[in-house]
Amino acid sequence: MDKKQAKKIKRSKKKKKEKRLAAEQQQRLAKQMNMFDKLPDVCSACNKEFPKTREAHMSWRVVVRNEEQQVRLFCPSCQELATKMAEEQNEV
Repeated sequence: MDKKQAKKIKRSKKKKKEKRLAAEQQQRLAKQMNMFDKLPDVCSACNKEFPKTREAHMSWRVVVRNEEQQVRLFCPSCQELATKMAEEQNEV
């Protein structure tokens, strides 16, 4: 096998690997998009209504657990409360 053939084989292996990675990423994205319809309309902690505004979309937090097929939505005030509780727990 000469250099030209070795280069060709190496290139084909690289192409196959890139194709496989791209397919895996597409599958992962498709799974996440299927979970999007499970997004709740209220905060999962305090049941506060989720306003459909740009600010709300930027400040509210979405937590997705793929294993349990669970999607949770948290408002900014509940996020602050959770971080405070976590900090207190780390201090103890």
